[in-house]
Amino acid sequence: MKKNSSIIFKSSVIMFTLLSCLIYNSFQVKSVSNNLPDKNLSCTNFGASFGDTVFFGNSEDGGLSHPLGQYPESTQMFYYGAGAEGYGAAFVGWYWEEFSVSIQGGMNDQGLSYDLTGIPDTPVNTPPNPTYTVAGSWIMKDVLRLNANVSEVIDFFKSADWSGYWWFQWLFVDALGEVVIISPGTDGELVFTRKVAGEDGFLTQTNFNRANNKSGTYPCWRYKASYDLLSEIESEEDLTPGKFNEVLDAVHFPKRGGSFTHYSNAFDPVNKMLYLNYMGQFYETAVINITEELDFDGSKAVPMTDYFTDETVETGFESYKQWKRNNIFIYRALPLVAIIFVTIGTGVGIYFLIKKLKKRRIAKNTK
Repeated sequence: MKKNSSIIFKSSVIMFTLLSCLIYNSFQVKSVSNNLPDKNLSCTNFGASFGDTVFFGNSEDGGLSHPLGQYPESTQMFYYGAGAEGYGAAFVGWYWEEFSVSIQGGMNDQGLSYDLTGIPDTPVNTPPNPTYTVAGSWIMKDVLRLNANVSEVIDFFKSADWSGYWWFQWLFVDALGEVVIISPGTDGELVFTRKVAGEDGFLTQTNFNRANNKSGTYPCWRYKASYDLLSEIESEEDLTPGKFNEVLDAVHFPKRGGSFTHYSNAFDPVNKMLYLNYMGQFYETAVINITEELDFDGSKAVPMTDYFTDETVETGFESYKQWKRNNIFIYRALPLVAIIFVTIGTGVGIYFLIKKLKKRRIAKNTK
C-alpha cells in the first residue's frame, strides 16, 4: 500500500510539473504571436483614396508596459498653430510622466497625415549629405511642420540621418490621395511602398516590416482584418468615416489578446476633419474640425476626454480596468505560479532521484 502511494505521489509530481511547463509555455507563445502583453507592438495604420475622397486610420494599442497602459488618463490632442516653425498641425498622443509631450501621429493644415507602428530595430544607412539629423530633433513633430505632401516626405526621409537604425514603420497619406509606407530594407536602404495620387486603392500596416515580413509579427490577424474590410471599398461612396470606424472596430483590442486600444482616429485630409474614438467605445465618435482648432497662435493641449460624454469616458475606463486585471492575472500571475510549481516539482523530482540513487548504492554495498 505504501509503495502504491509513493508511486501515485511521484506520478502526480511529474504530471503537475509537465502541466505547469505547458501552461507557462502556452502564455509565452501567445504573448509573442499576438504582440502581447509588453511588446508595445500592436498598432494598426491604413490609408485609402477613391476619386476625390481620402482617409487615414490609426488604432493606438499597447500592452501593460505601454505608457498608456500605465497612465491611461494621459491621452491628449496637441495643437500647434502655423508660424515660423512651419505648418499648423494637430497631433494625437499623451503626456508622458505628466509633463513630457509624446505625439504619435497627426495631420497638418495641408492635409498630410501620418502615424506609425513598432517593428524590430533594423540597421539603416546614413545618406552622404544628410540635411536633417534625427538624434536631438523631434522628428514626430517636424515631419508635419516641414512637409506638405507625401512627395516632400519621401525627399525629407531620404536626406535624414536616422542614427544608424529604425524602430518604427511610418504610413503617410496626403490630400492628393497618395499613400506611402516607409520601411527599412534588408540592405539598409529605405523602402517606399506607394499608392500614387489618382490611383484608387489602399495600403495598411501592422507590426511586421512591409519590406521584409520576416522582421516582426507575420502573419498578423489585424493586417488581415483591415485588408479584408478595406478590400470591400469599390467606389468613392464606400469610402466614409463609418467604413473607417468599421475597420478600426475590427482591429481594436481587447477583442483579442492582451493589448488595449486607448484611442482610434480617422483623418479626412481633404476636409481637414478628425474622427476620434475613445478606449474602444465606437458608439460615440467625436468629430473635430482641425482647421478651426488650428486657428490660433502658439500651442495647446486638450485632454481627449473633453471631446466625449461622461458615459463614454466612464465605460472606457471600466473596460480598461477589467482588461488590466485580466492581463495581470493571465500574463503575470499565472506564469509566476507556473514557474513556482515547476521549481517545486523539479526540486521534488531531484529529491526522489537522489533518494533512489542512495538506495541503489546501499543495496549494492550490502551484497
